Amino acid sequence: MTMRFTLTLAREAGDGSSAAVTRSVAIERDMLAPETLGFTLAEAKAILAELQAAIVADQVAAHEREERCCGSCGAARRVKGHRPLTCRTVFGTVQVEALRLRRCGCGKDSVAGDRASFSPVADLLPERTTPELLYLETRWGSLVSYGLAARMLGDVLPLGKAVAPERVRRHLHAVAVREEAMLGDEADGAMWSGCQRDLDELPRPDGPAYVGVDGGFVRDRAGSWFEVIAGKFIPGFCRNAPEDEEPRPARCFAFVQAHDDRPRRRFLDVLASQGYAPNQRVVLMSDGGESVRRLVSRIGPEAEHVLDWFHDTMRLTVLVQMTKGACPDPGWTERRLADLERLKWLLWHGHARHAVEAAEGFAEDAWCMEEEASGEAKARPARLRAAAEEFAVYLRRNAGQLVDYGERHRAGERISTGFVESAINQIVAKRFIASATVARKRSQGITAVIASKASCLLSRAAIRAAPTRA
Repeated sequence: MTMRFTLTLAREAGDGSSAAVTRSVAIERDMLAPETLGFTLAEAKAILAELQAAIVADQVAAHEREERCCGSCGAARRVKGHRPLTCRTVFGTVQVEALRLRRCGCGKDSVAGDRASFSPVADLLPERTTPELLYLETRWGSLVSYGLAARMLGDVLPLGKAVAPERVRRHLHAVAVREEAMLGDEADGAMWSGCQRDLDELPRPDGPAYVGVDGGFVRDRAGSWFEVIAGKFIPGFCRNAPEDEEPRPARCFAFVQAHDDRPRRRFLDVLASQGYAPNQRVVLMSDGGESVRRLVSRIGPEAEHVLDWFHDTMRLTVLVQMTKGACPDPGWTERRLADLERLKWLLWHGHARHAVEAAEGFAEDAWCMEEEASGEAKARPARLRAAAEEFAVYLRRNAGQLVDYGERHRAGERISTGFVESAINQIVAKRFIASATVARKRSQGITAVIASKASCLLSRAAIRAAPTRA
């Protein structure tokens, strides 16, 4: 039994008094089969492209009729001619005959300005690309390679012809340039400059928010490495939100230190877009690197910088493994392992001063072991001594960010930036790790464009429309 389905597109006036059928599409189906259940992808593309062309043509005609008359004197503008105009939309590339009008003779034509003639449709669509298609190109182009983003767009959307990877790159960079222009100066990056009285007069803030910052290294096609700083903002509970309102999603951000001259301003822009208030408690968690400390310092009066527990234990684990093979004396090794266990206990309970002293004492013991060794047996104690001294310097520089991790853990608070690893994976691993062959074929090095790609992840449209899970 053959079934025929007819889809009709009707244009109806604003008052509903009249209607006109503009397009009709028919689909035939025989017996039910898995491949004929509902629309096929090819049919959906064809139907959407045909309906889109009809809707766009009617919209363009209505817009040109409204712009035909001068807004100052009401006289009809003269027609200079028509020209084809290509508009790229999510549901197909549409070509319309755009009307070109002459400037009104009244001398007060605000639309035409100083131009002798203008096109209403061309002025409305200067980029010839709809915002939705531009958003998809920007989002996918910032997450995967340009070629893969172009292929995905062509696979799922009725674009008519294949999208060139160069077009995706060009549109993504244009969005990045606009977003850069919207940011203020780095010197204007102070979140709060008022006094305590003004702070007390602010409404009661929402729950504490968590910001995790971490870094990842990317290699460009020249073989050199550069660091990408990425992070995730997890907002706290909304105090006055309705019960049926969904919680605000977490947001990601990223930048490249070597190319970005306004990282702090970008970071504060992300916090402001998430509704962060100066009197709201925010916990900034990082690995304690120098660049990260400068980024998150002096954010607000209620901001607290916490050293990530994961990075502490990771360094301690390395020291433990190096200690086990540094000395042939079992007694010395057992005593040093006990010292590291005590150091871990001090860090877990937030005894910063004693932890720094214990780390420095361990480094001195490693140095003494290195002095006693000779010949080839001196290599392993030397490596242990270097790692121990580095860890002691690391703790001394970040002593102000060491907190009572045990108390926080028992209270259900976060003590690690594990939630940032997904952001690193999303921004760095999935987007920029490629084979050497693919990297050599890229027309432009990653180093020169990664700042723009990271900026697009900070795009207000992309950030608000593409939430990530906490």
